[in-house]
Amino acid sequence: MTTIFDAAMRNFRAAADILEALQATRLDLVNEARTGLIGRPKLGLAGGYNNITASFGACLPTSARADVLMAEDNGGIELRCSGADWMTLEGTLPADMPAEHCYMEMQVSSDRPVVVDVFVREFLEDGSVRDAGHRECQLVQNSVTVCNLRLPETTGDAVGRRVIVHLRQPAQRMIIDRLAVTLT
Repeated sequence: MTTIFDAAMRNFRAAADILEALQATRLDLVNEARTGLIGRPKLGLAGGYNNITASFGACLPTSARADVLMAEDNGGIELRCSGADWMTLEGTLPADMPAEHCYMEMQVSSDRPVVVDVFVREFLEDGSVRDAGHRECQLVQNSVTVCNLRLPETTGDAVGRRVIVHLRQPAQRMIIDRLAVTLT
């Protein structure tokens, strides 16, 4: 006879196994950015695409500038932008991991509402790109927003993929507390 304790332990172990498997497919982009800041007080970003680490980058309009700093009061990062009417934060997806869904977790603090468009961009052999999975999300202050994107099947001409978080009208100062990708 199965006791309540036995059933609870079986359920706990199953849940722990699932969490462990999800951790293996999670890319924490805030931690990636913080790794790129080790030994630096800040990282200046210019117009165009900027590699912060091998797995995380940001893109700005050509006339814009931004600084990435470690947030003072938590484990997040701070973005200070000038002249940017848009900005992208980009995470490179592992090429060897088969997945059907991409879950994007986001939490941002700023002095105004933040609206983002989230999508997956495939980079093709011929140098072109293919975008899929567009979702619009409004990030609510002091709350985690999760966006689920269905990943397109990779094609033979794809050489890489990134999840793109396109910030519309980014505030001059934003704290990014959470930015992570989990593949399932």
